[in-house]
Amino acid sequence: MVEADSESRLGGRWTVFLSPVVWLLLMALAAGTWVWAGSFLRTVEKEGMVQRTQVAADFIRSYMTGIATRQRQDASKSLADRTVGAGRLEMFGAGLGYTSMIVLDHRGRALAIWPPRPELIGQDLTGSQPHVRLALQEDRMVVSNVFTSAVVPNQSLIAIAVPFSTPHGQRIFSGGFIVAESPLGNYLREAIAPPGGYAYLIDRFGDVVATTRNPGAQVISLSRFAPQLAAALRRGPEGDYHRAGQDWHYTSAQVWPDSWRLVVVAPHRRLYAEPDEEHRRFGIVLLVSGLCGLAAAATITYIAHRRWQGQQQLLRQDARLRAFHAELELFAASISHDLRTPLTAMSTSAEVLSEHYPGQMSTEEALVFVQKIRSSAARMGDLITALLAFSQLQRDQIDLQRVDLAALTDQVWEGLAKHRDERDIRFERADLPPCRGDSELLRQALATLLDNAIESTRDRPTARIEVGYQAGPEGFVTYRIHDDGTGLDADQLKEVFTPFQRLRRTGTYQSVGMGLSLVQRIVTRHRGRIWVESSPEGGTTFFFTLPTA
Repeated sequence: MVEADSESRLGGRWTVFLSPVVWLLLMALAAGTWVWAGSFLRTVEKEGMVQRTQVAADFIRSYMTGIATRQRQDASKSLADRTVGAGRLEMFGAGLGYTSMIVLDHRGRALAIWPPRPELIGQDLTGSQPHVRLALQEDRMVVSNVFTSAVVPNQSLIAIAVPFSTPHGQRIFSGGFIVAESPLGNYLREAIAPPGGYAYLIDRFGDVVATTRNPGAQVISLSRFAPQLAAALRRGPEGDYHRAGQDWHYTSAQVWPDSWRLVVVAPHRRLYAEPDEEHRRFGIVLLVSGLCGLAAAATITYIAHRRWQGQQQLLRQDARLRAFHAELELFAASISHDLRTPLTAMSTSAEVLSEHYPGQMSTEEALVFVQKIRSSAARMGDLITALLAFSQLQRDQIDLQRVDLAALTDQVWEGLAKHRDERDIRFERADLPPCRGDSELLRQALATLLDNAIESTRDRPTARIEVGYQAGPEGFVTYRIHDDGTGLDADQLKEVFTPFQRLRRTGTYQSVGMGLSLVQRIVTRHRGRIWVESSPEGGTTFFFTLPTA
């Protein structure tokens, strides 16, 4: 019974915790999904920034190439005369938006300059204009790095050098302009720079070609203008860095290989504002779903636990009914025998009296048969009383409360004084722990067990009876009552708790063999267990378990 109850409690715990455990696993999965979603949304935003930057770099390259192609075609038509004046050059560049222009011959000598710089005409400018020299050498369009203009003082420019053919030989047209004031600068500010961020065009030396910030008129390197960004770019083309008390993300793309690079930066709080807001809304949805799931899990757990409790109650009732039916069958067999014996004796004695008295039987002989009838009737009365007591114990509810078993044992022992007949019995009681039970039923059980110990030691001049305890199963205490009297043999041990099995003639119920059966029923109704260990030479010990207080 105790093991069954322990298994039932364990099953109950599993029933209670199953739904919460499933809910916790689902919430852990949801939390992991939420964390992954945040990382995923930020990754998508960063990849979008990379793609936009690459598209912008491709557009800048196409834009510059388109300008160069147009000026090659126009130069071949408008600047092919033997001599080119500054006025002709000014008219040529009017539609291209150049700040300064130079036409050079195949040796790199200046043929025409606008704004006019007469002192430079005829001089070789390839030394101060590396992009012009490279265009002459490789006969291709070349975009310069940012440089300080020799034509427009105190102004940093970039220039496009385009070779073109004329009847008078190969020539180079180089047009310089300020990127920030050109359509390219407007494109950087309006289409490339993210909200709250910046865009930079830097040349192969790391100098700032153009930016949405104000770098001033002079050539300035990125390492001086934005040192944190420059240091980050040395680590890789994309990443994060810290500036002005906040985190920034940057990405870059090459406009031309080993030449210009487009760099776009944005603060985390602006770059990730939209994905973080989506992530926050997703978290709120998960939280609400989790709370709803918790409520559902609690409801399911409550319903499942109540159902489990109902099932366990039905199983316990079924077990009790089965045990009760088994006992009833045993009672029926025992009662049919035990009640029939006194009835048969009464019937036989009455028949003898009716046949032989008066006439053939003296009064003294008749009184013997009358005494047999009275003895059989008393025997039947004892059997009926024991049966009623057992039946009442089966039906009545027990009142569980804290019981001081040590004090109760002392009271019962004092109440059995007349049964001891002033015998020399050494009674030893340990400091018994309290238990939970019905004090009146436990008093009856202790009285039967102690009375049984007194009777089993009746043949000893000096007897010893001990009441002690030991550790029991979880939630229970094991008590024991030991005597050093005559023990029980193997056959008696098998039948010790069987109703109407008389081991010794002692008190009222035990005189008909019901005492230990009632004790077993009392312990069982307390969800405990009782058993006995004995040998013919070593005395007898009854063990029984009761719930702890």
